[in-house]
Amino acid sequence: MNTNFTFKSRIALTLVVTALVWGHVLWDYFHGGIPTHYLFHDKNMPGIPNWIGAIILPFFTWILLHRMQKRLDKPNTSETKRKLFLRFLAAAMVAIGIAISFSLGFEIPGFVLLSILGLGFIFPLYYAEFLLGWVLGSAFTFGAVIPIGFGSIFALLCFILYQIGRLLRRQLFRKS
Repeated sequence: MNTNFTFKSRIALTLVVTALVWGHVLWDYFHGGIPTHYLFHDKNMPGIPNWIGAIILPFFTWILLHRMQKRLDKPNTSETKRKLFLRFLAAAMVAIGIAISFSLGFEIPGFVLLSILGLGFIFPLYYAEFLLGWVLGSAFTFGAVIPIGFGSIFALLCFILYQIGRLLRRQLFRKS
């Protein structure tokens, strides 16, 4: 059992995320009101205020941290805490880059998302640390609910693509 990522670590990380998201909501509340995010950036679609994400995000974080811990605790795993952190960091950086591009009006995010889907054939981009990095990296700009929903669908797509890629690799490199 890997003792570096314990129950106490999960509690501490979840509390940090909770404090950050509620700090952001309180800041918004006292500085002009809590923003509402709309699906597909269309005001005719249902709006989701940031305080709903502040309720959901700590539970989501807890669940994903639990999934990461289960993978670390497997007896014959090559997973390390460092690998998990680097995957989380990579996803968070991509999400932050997309959020900044979106805020500045650049049309880069579509190309980045398509390239991520392409990489999904080769790498297991559906892991919990990728999803958590995506959600936390984009929650400041898009709220928490929209990244959770989009990221979960995207993780499912990456899972399907990775399984297809594994099947293709097995067929291509099968010994006759």
